[in-house]
Amino acid sequence: MLSNLQIAASLDMLADMMDLDGENKYKTIAVQKAARRVAETNVSLKELASGGELTSLPDIGEKIAAKITELLETGRLAELEDYRRRYPSDLVKIQKVQGIGPKTARKVWEELGVASLEDMEAAATAGRIAALPGLGPKAQENILKAIARLKARGTRVLLGEALPIAEAAAAGLKKLKEARNVTCAGSVRRMKETVKDVDIIATASRPEALTWAFSRLAMVDEVIGMGPTKCSIRTHTGLQIDLRVVPHDLYGNLLQHFTGSRDHNVALRELAISRSLKVSEYGVEESGSGRIHKCATEEEVYRLLGLDYIEPELRENNGEIEAAADHRLPRLIGPGDIKGDMHVHSDWSDGRASIREMALAARQMGYSYMAISDHTQSLGMVQGLTPAKLEKQLQEVAALNRKLKGFHIFTSCECDVKADASLDLADKYLKLLDFVTVSIHSGFGQSRARIMTRMQAAMENPYVRAIGHPTGRIINRRDAYDVDVKMIIDMAAATGTALEINSHYQRLDLGDRNARAAQDAGVRLVINSDAHGPEGLDLKYGVATARRGWIKPATVLNTMTLAQMKKLLGRPKEPA
Repeated sequence: MLSNLQIAASLDMLADMMDLDGENKYKTIAVQKAARRVAETNVSLKELASGGELTSLPDIGEKIAAKITELLETGRLAELEDYRRRYPSDLVKIQKVQGIGPKTARKVWEELGVASLEDMEAAATAGRIAALPGLGPKAQENILKAIARLKARGTRVLLGEALPIAEAAAAGLKKLKEARNVTCAGSVRRMKETVKDVDIIATASRPEALTWAFSRLAMVDEVIGMGPTKCSIRTHTGLQIDLRVVPHDLYGNLLQHFTGSRDHNVALRELAISRSLKVSEYGVEESGSGRIHKCATEEEVYRLLGLDYIEPELRENNGEIEAAADHRLPRLIGPGDIKGDMHVHSDWSDGRASIREMALAARQMGYSYMAISDHTQSLGMVQGLTPAKLEKQLQEVAALNRKLKGFHIFTSCECDVKADASLDLADKYLKLLDFVTVSIHSGFGQSRARIMTRMQAAMENPYVRAIGHPTGRIINRRDAYDVDVKMIIDMAAATGTALEINSHYQRLDLGDRNARAAQDAGVRLVINSDAHGPEGLDLKYGVATARRGWIKPATVLNTMTLAQMKKLLGRPKEPA
C-alpha cells in the first residue's frame, strides 16, 4: 500500500510531466495543489478512500480522487505511465533547475539527447548548450551555477510544513492523563526556516503510556524504534519525529540540550568550564565537589550559569550568551504586538476572497487594520489593478470603511518595479493610496547593477512606503536575485522606506540575519502575510523570523495602533 508521501510524489510527477507535454496550465496547477495537500495530510488516504471521503480534503476533487484511488488500488497511475513511455522521467529534474523550465528541458532533450541532470551538466560543461538557438553562453553559465546550487541543497523540510505536524503530535500527547510536560525541541522550537526532523521532550507519570500512544497516532506511517522512554516514528508526510520521555527533575536540562543549537550548546559548555561547571543533558555539575544540579526548568539551567533566560529563537551563538551575561537581551517582538497586516491580496487581483471577507477574517484575528495590496497591471497572468480598476477599488474600500466597526482598511497596492526600473502605476495614482509596497516579480536574471537600479528607483519614490519580499528568494526552490542586501538596507535608511519580512513560510524574506542588520541600521520593518485568502493571514512565521533576528516591537511598523499608523501615513516618509 502506497504511503501519502508516495502518492504525493506520483501526483507531483504527473504535474511535471503535464508541464513537459505542454498541458493546460490550470490543469497542471490543480494537480500540483492536490499533491501538496496530500503531502501535508497526516491521516491515511487509504482510510479516507475506504470511507469515500477523499473529496473532503481541500483541493481534492472527483478527478483527483479517482487518480488517488487508482494508486491505492493498483499501485500505479495509467496516465503517468503513458507520459513515462513518451518522456524520460529524469527530464522533470532538469525542468526544476532555476532558469530552465519545461520548454528548455524538452528542447535540450529533443536536440541534444539530454535526458538527465548529469547529461545537462555535461552538455553545459562541454559548451553544447550555448550553441542552441535561444540559449547562448550566458544561459549556459547560469545553468551550471543553478545545478551547483541545487547539488548544495540538502533535504531539509520547510518550517511551515514541519511545525503543524510537530504541534499536532505534541497536542495529541498532551491530552493523555499521564502527560505532565510536552514540548517540541530542536530546530522547530528555534523556528529555523528549514528543519531536518522533530524532537519532542516530555515528562509523564507513566512514560510507557506516552510512547505507546505516540506510536498509535493517526499521523504515524512507520514506527522506526520504540522503548519505554523513547519512540521514533515517520509520519505519512515522511517527517521523522523522536519522542523522549524524561524524569521531571531533568526536564529543563533535556529541553535545553535538545533545543540547541549545537553552536549555542558548545558555547554554553565553554562558559560553564570557565566557571568550574559542566553542563549536559544530565544536569549542571560543580567540577570541584561533583555535585549535580538537576533542573526542572530551562530558566534554572541558565541561572546556574549566571545568565538571563535566552529565548529559543536566539540560541544560535550570535552573541546571545554574552548579552544574557550582561543583562542586555532585547525584549523581542511577539505575536501580541502586531496590530495589523499591511500586505493582503483580494479577488481584485490573484486573491481568493473579497476585500470584505479578508477584512472580517483579519478583524477576527484581533487586528485593527489591514492594507489591501493587490497586484498592479503588469504581473503576468494576473488581472491586476489598472488605473480604472484602482479607482473603483478605492470606492469599494471607502464604502467598507463606513460600514466596518472597530476595523480600518488602508488603501494600498503591491506595485511592480518593472525591468526598466519604472513603476507599474504612475505617481498620480500612487499618491491616492495610503501605503504603497513595491516588489520585483520579473527580470530575476538581471545583473546586480540593474536590480539595484530598480530597487533604488522604487525607494526614492516619495509614495513608496515598503519593499516587499526584498531578495525574492523562495526557500529550497529559487535563490535570491543578485542583490546587494547591505546597499538595500542603506538605501532604505536613507529614504525612510520600510523593508518587509514576508511571513509566507516559503519566503521568510527578509531572513533573520538581514532583518537584524536592518534594525541595527535604523531601518523600519513591516511583518506582512502576503495573504491571498483568509487562511493565509497568520503572521507567526514572520514574527518568528523577526524574533530570530533580535527584532524589537518598536522596529516594526505594524506594531503601531490604528491611530499611530494613520498619523504616520499622514506624513511624508523620512530618513532613518
